[in-house]
Amino acid sequence: MTEKVMPLAERLAALEQVERGLVRGASGVLTTGVNLTVVDTFILGAIKRTLSQSLAFRTLVKGWNFSSAAVMVRTQLDTAMRINGIRYMTDMEANIADIFYGRTTYRNLRSKDGQKMTDAYLKQKLTEEHAWVGPFYDELSDFVHLSFRHFWPVLAGTNDGEKTAYIAIHGEDPKKDEANYYDVTDGFTRVTTLTSMLLVSFLMVRHNVAPTDYKSIWGVEEEEEGTEPTDAPA
Repeated sequence: MTEKVMPLAERLAALEQVERGLVRGASGVLTTGVNLTVVDTFILGAIKRTLSQSLAFRTLVKGWNFSSAAVMVRTQLDTAMRINGIRYMTDMEANIADIFYGRTTYRNLRSKDGQKMTDAYLKQKLTEEHAWVGPFYDELSDFVHLSFRHFWPVLAGTNDGEKTAYIAIHGEDPKKDEANYYDVTDGFTRVTTLTSMLLVSFLMVRHNVAPTDYKSIWGVEEEEEGTEPTDAPA
């Protein structure tokens, strides 16, 4: 029996569901009367960035712009890494305040174990809990930097008989096969789901709404490389 393949429109709808889950989750914590600190402000900024990037990704995919959409996967993962990194700061309120007022940058902070909080360090820490993150992050370098992955949108078609290739020099990809967008859309949804979990869970913990283990909050088991994305936050 052939497994039914989810169309691109349904994959994008699933991504919108993740966005709505993030908004509902954050709104459920940040009710009237909640006192906010600079760390909360940082998290709120990350929520806005996550939602904005998700909207941009959907717009780019609908506009047949693979090259730009693919870059968004990496930037979304960067958000997850930095939010997760808050856990390893020596003094999150003071450290975030220093970033907020321009006294330092994230990568120049020192973690509790004395390491600089570079992208490599943040990737390592997130990979310790989600094994798929490290290999996926490395693979995304092909999307961010010019590579073979940017070739297929240029090829508009071929004529074997005439031994001719047709090249499209245009900002919009040739509308050939939406399946070319399946993997990048699934990857973006997976990263956005993880980012949303981290963001809402941090807010919950900070405001005594949930236990300190965000995995128990969301019912997430350890994910291995190649597993399917988790369900969207409710």
